[in-house]
Amino acid sequence: MHSVKKQPKLPTVINIDNLGPITFVSSSRAKRINVSVKAAGGIRVAVPKQASLKEAQQFVLSKQTWIEKQLIRLKKVQDEADKFSEKVKDLDINEAATKIATRLQELAQEHNFSYNRLTIRNQKTRWGSCSTKNNISLNIKLALLPDELRDLVLVHELIHTEIKNHGPKFWQKLEGIYPQSRKLDQQVNNHSGLLRLPL
Repeated sequence: MHSVKKQPKLPTVINIDNLGPITFVSSSRAKRINVSVKAAGGIRVAVPKQASLKEAQQFVLSKQTWIEKQLIRLKKVQDEADKFSEKVKDLDINEAATKIATRLQELAQEHNFSYNRLTIRNQKTRWGSCSTKNNISLNIKLALLPDELRDLVLVHELIHTEIKNHGPKFWQKLEGIYPQSRKLDQQVNNHSGLLRLPL
């Protein structure tokens, strides 16, 4: 009589060739099998109650090319963060804040934008934001970006003083100033590992 091999209970970690360890977790909120790839948490698969672990593994294999691309992207982000780690330690916060504030004012005058209040601080999740009252908040680590990428972020937030979303009109305005804005925006995203570095 053959013994039936039991499926491991969730959560469980399974090694898959070329991808490494993958954590499968049961999720009552997930409506379908969902894969997430994060620098800190690795590869995580949310498995809804009605799906089996075998189905989840097959789903992962069907998404292997996408997962591999995400792993490569995250490695680039981490490599970028490592490259800038020394610069972060040596960052003069007062000098950097003055430089960012001055440049924002210059760009606002050059492109006929106006904003209310400016705040510059160390943020861990975003480069900048603009409130409904046109108060702009910027990340001190913008001082570490190449000038062209820093300016793109500043103009991005200045445009939000007029257009509060990322619809076609927003991109039309941004591309009118920076024709390569989508390519530059991707380069800014590639520097996102900087945001997590402590000052």
